[in-house]
Order: sequence, then C-alpha cells, then structure tokens
Amino acid sequence: MDTIWSLGARYCVRQDAHAFMWLWGLFLALAGAALIVRGRGRRFGAGVLLFFAACTGVLGFVILYACYASAPYSMGLGAPSVSAVSLTTLMCLSQDAFSKATGWTIVVLSCSAALGLIAWGRSRGRTALPRACSYVGAALLLLVAVAAGFGAVFVFSWCSSSRLF
Repeated sequence: MDTIWSLGARYCVRQDAHAFMWLWGLFLALAGAALIVRGRGRRFGAGVLLFFAACTGVLGFVILYACYASAPYSMGLGAPSVSAVSLTTLMCLSQDAFSKATGWTIVVLSCSAALGLIAWGRSRGRTALPRACSYVGAALLLLVAVAAGFGAVFVFSWCSSSRLF
C-alpha cells in the first residue's frame, strides 16, 4: 500500500508542480513583505500579510492532500478507505490547481492593494480628491476580490453537486 501512496504523491507533484511553485512563491513574497512592513512599524499591515501568507500555505497543503488522497482512484487503482462523498470532495479540491492558485492570487493582491490605497488615503497631507479616488479604487479592488472568491466557491459547488446531466 505504501507504493500506491508514494505513487500518488509523485503523481500530484508532477501534475500540479507549476501551481505548487506559484503558491510557494506567493507564500514567500507575502512573508517577506510582512517582515518589511513590520520593520517600518505597521503592525496591522504586517498582520494582514502574515494572515494571507498562512492562508496561502493552508491552501497549498489542502490541494496537495486532496490530490494525494484521491490519486489512487484517479490512476484507476481504487480508493477503498475513502467514501464516495469524500472522494468527490477531494477530487473537486484537487481539480485544476493552477486556476485555484491564480484565483487566490487575485484575491490576495486585490485585498492587499485595497488596504494600501486606504492607508495612503488616510495619510496626512491629502486633499479630498485624492482621498476619494483612493477609496473608490479600494472599493473596486474589493469587488474584484469578492468576484474572484465567489467564482472559486461557485466552481467548487458546481463540481461537488450532483447534477442532472
């Protein structure tokens, strides 16, 4: 059985290597940015960036575990220890990992840029017009993040539902 599971791990890493490298790079960039921001005395911004870095790590782990657990079934070997409902969920979580990584990157960058625009707009010395533009830009970026998050949830829900066709 160990041979099957090690085959599954290699299968997942080879199949979605570009997505895992993308998430790993995003994790490192967010953690590095959090250290830089924390060094400048912005604890809230550093906390937000560390939260996004932690969520990025969790997302990568969940995708890898889901692929690893459903890999024997994907390779035609069967997965006797996994129920049908769990198998469907695991396969939907591991399906198209690169689009999940890209969607998560859109959410993270949009939210981070929106927070940066809000912080810039709140700084001293700004007149009403630049503040209003930064707040409008932040609202638009948050709409983009919500749309990307909704798209990810919709795709997962569609995949895991029992459709009529």
